[in-house]
Amino acid sequence: MIDPFANNHQSMQIGELVIENQQDKIIIYGDIDLTFDATGHQQAQQLHDLTSKILQAFENNTEYNNNDDKSKEKDDQLDKNIDNPFL
Repeated sequence: MIDPFANNHQSMQIGELVIENQQDKIIIYGDIDLTFDATGHQQAQQLHDLTSKILQAFENNTEYNNNDDKSKEKDDQLDKNIDNPFL
């Protein structure tokens, strides 16, 4: 289990869902099939534990909205609309 927002080198995987830890953000990508069996239950519990730890990190740090420390010079998301090239 990662320690949310504590470092830039931890990652974990639940199913095909990849969670990367950084000091200023948590990156989650991939997908997961939560099947109605023991494996699905275990994965759901891991997701619950992870999101609980992330929420606890927010609650423990009132400075969470400070944008001074960015892990990238430019953010992954642009704040402007662009034309869809597939239309």
